[in-house]
This record gives sequence, structure tokens and C-alpha cells, in this order.
Amino acid sequence: MANQLNILILDPFHTGSHAHWSTSLQREWNAQSNVDVSLMTMPGRYWKWRMHGASVEFARQCDEFTQFPDAIICTDMLEVASFKGLLRSDWNGIPLVQYFHENQLTYPWSPSDPDAQNGRNRTYGFMNIISAMASDAIWFNSDFHRTCFINAVPKFLKPMPDGIRHFEEHAFFKKSAILPIGLDLPEYTDCTRPCNKPPTILWNHRWEFDKNPDYFLHVLRHFKEYDVKFSLILTGPQFDSKPSALIQIQHEFRAHILHQGFASTRQEYTALLKRSDFVIHSPKQEYFGISVLEAMAHGVIPLLGKGTAYEDWCDPIFLTTNIPCARQRFQSIALKPESYRYKAVEIARQFNWRDVLAHYDKEINNVIARSD
Repeated sequence: MANQLNILILDPFHTGSHAHWSTSLQREWNAQSNVDVSLMTMPGRYWKWRMHGASVEFARQCDEFTQFPDAIICTDMLEVASFKGLLRSDWNGIPLVQYFHENQLTYPWSPSDPDAQNGRNRTYGFMNIISAMASDAIWFNSDFHRTCFINAVPKFLKPMPDGIRHFEEHAFFKKSAILPIGLDLPEYTDCTRPCNKPPTILWNHRWEFDKNPDYFLHVLRHFKEYDVKFSLILTGPQFDSKPSALIQIQHEFRAHILHQGFASTRQEYTALLKRSDFVIHSPKQEYFGISVLEAMAHGVIPLLGKGTAYEDWCDPIFLTTNIPCARQRFQSIALKPESYRYKAVEIARQFNWRDVLAHYDKEINNVIARSD
């Protein structure tokens, strides 16, 4: 990249992993002398409205730009075809990449969401398909995610009455790439530390149905039934309604809880990770797994359910088939955790921003070169 490269990132749902990705990518790219990244965001709420309306707001803001970017990168929360149609004609020809954190074709819908019962949930999956087709390139955070999305397209379209051939023949795979989210890694992790007595289990995920807190509750009950000793650090964001699993955990395992509540600062969050020994998690969906990888970078040992993106990058020793398997691994690893902490850190380090950014450099230049 000999010349100055100007990139515009659009993040319509700027919170959680979406915000971590966009702000970190802007920071890392801007640290290079020949890259300048602008970031447009909208608050991370009202996700359905963001998918419908963010294209209008971002197109309005683009009207105020005095310098055109060399490329635009947006997330899966933007309806790309509408956005392109709303831009001024002098923006034509600027390549646009869509980055898929998740997708609405395979994302599990909340049982409490009425759109899942009345059929309106299909609207958002179709938006993802049209957006992927309208984009010049599509990037996924894992190979697992790309496979899920591409395989889901024909199944999603099968009930449609006609005119689906062009959808099915679209070159989704050819225009795709795998670009994981980078991590901000600690300079040093003490992997020689023994487990706490009793070992501390971490929950550092959103307290929502797709992260499957019910599984976590069943694990804790199983541990109690087998008289397995443990303590708990419960963090991660909570929203308007508290899931029943969290209420039950707070009630049944009150004496085990060392910390409960969202970590309001990065320093507080890091301190909680350093106090933890295990992260036990089997979500209904996981297209990458940033919260687990952040814990692993601090020497927290994962015990993860199969069938998600974890299988893309995790060692089989950390993948469990059922709750008794998780208990047995927990009991044996807790006796001599050192080698497992080293392995967890080694896995997490492959996602450091320095190495990951080199892949972003390569792919964005490929996209720009194809548009010339």
C-alpha cells in the first residue's frame, strides 16, 4: 500500500462485539502511516429498525463527505442494496464490503419474539441475502459462519414460488473471505498459577437466550449433584428482562458467587478474567467466540459445547459432548491446570491484531484492485 488508503467503516449496531471490531479495526489501521479510517456508528439498540433504517441515515451522512473513500466496509446490520441506491451518483464505483458478525438466516430467534410466530422473521434473512448479493465482497468472522450462511441460502429460498435461480447461482463463496476479529492480548499471562480452591467458573457472555444460560444452570446443578466444588464469577451485559436461568443461579448458588454484575471498565473486566479458572459454555449460536477467546488469553481454561465456530479454532481437549463430559474434564484438569492454561493462551494468541490485520490489508487491497 504505497499510497494513502482511505476506508469508511459503517457500524449501525455499535455495541458489544460489533463495537469492539469496528473501533479496534479503526485504531489498528490508523496506526499505519498510509491508512486513514473513518467510522460512522449508530447506537446498538433497536436492531430491526437499524436493518430497515440505517441505510438512510448513513447515506445522509455520506452526502457531507468532501473526500471519497477508496472502500466502504459495513456490518450485516446494514441493508446494502438500499444504501447503494440512496447514495449520490458520484459515489458509484466505490467498492463495498459487508462483514458478517452473524446472520438472520441461521441465528436462533428468541421464543418471546412475536415476529418468529407471524413469519416476519424471514424479512431479515432476506435482507442479509440481498445485501450479500449487492456487496462487492463479503467477509465472515469464521469458516463455520460462512458455511452456515451459504448452505442456508437455498433452504431459505426453497418455499419461494419462482424466480430463485439467480439467487442460487450467485457467487457467494467466490466473493467471500474469512477475517476473524482481532484481540487485544495481555502482555503477560501467568499460566503456572494453580486453580483457586475451589476452582472459579466464569460467565462473561450476554445474559440472553442465544448464549444458552439454561445450559450453564444445568451444568451447575449437575456439579452440585456430584458434590463438585466451585465458585462463580458472573459478568457480561444484562438487558431489560433478566433470564430465568440467571435468577435461578442467583438463588440456588448464592453462596458460590464471588462476583455478580457487568464489569463497567476494561480494567475491572480484566481483573475478573485473571481470577477465573474455567469458562464453561455451550451457546445456541456462536459464529466466532470473542468472549471465550478473551478469557483464554488470560489463562482461563475453556470447556465448550460442540457444533459452533469453536470447532474452527479450538483444541479437541476443550470441546465437550455433554454435561457429564464437562464435569469429568473439569475435575481432571483442575488438578494440574498449567499445561491447559498454556494451550488456551496459545490458541488465543493466533488472533492478535498484528497478525489478523495483515489479512485485512490483503483482502481490502484485493477488493479495491478488482474495482479499478
